[in-house]
Amino acid sequence: MNLKRSLGRDRHVDDADVNIIPVMNIFLLLIPFLLLTAAFVKIAVIELSLPTLSKNRAVQVQQQKKLVLVILAVKEKGFQVKSPGFKFDPVNRIGDKYNYAPLVQQLKQIKSKYPYAEDIIIAPEARVKYDIIIQVMDRCRETGFPNVSLSG
Repeated sequence: MNLKRSLGRDRHVDDADVNIIPVMNIFLLLIPFLLLTAAFVKIAVIELSLPTLSKNRAVQVQQQKKLVLVILAVKEKGFQVKSPGFKFDPVNRIGDKYNYAPLVQQLKQIKSKYPYAEDIIIAPEARVKYDIIIQVMDRCRETGFPNVSLSG
């Protein structure tokens, strides 16, 4: 007598078919959803340049120039520029728009006294819109401050 047959292990097991229809349904819904949402993602790049100096150049610059710290506070009410040797009045908004002309004049005054100054720190308030910060950065670059840093 056969031991496997008596234990019942010799039964032939039929191969079962795998039902892939539910998986295909998931992919049918998932792929168009991912393609549609990917079209709404846009990436914006802001070019920031940080100051870099070689060792020999750094020694020469330190001997020729004093460090000038220019801070530009961007507030909901307007702008406030702080720099050594200057005391500027705040530049208030006119209605709903920021007044950039006096800001540019103040930055030009700083640049005329310190022509080698290239660094400026922009300190925006939390509620200031991102577009305003970009416009301020553009005005700083136009007046001769290419090295713009953001502070929180």
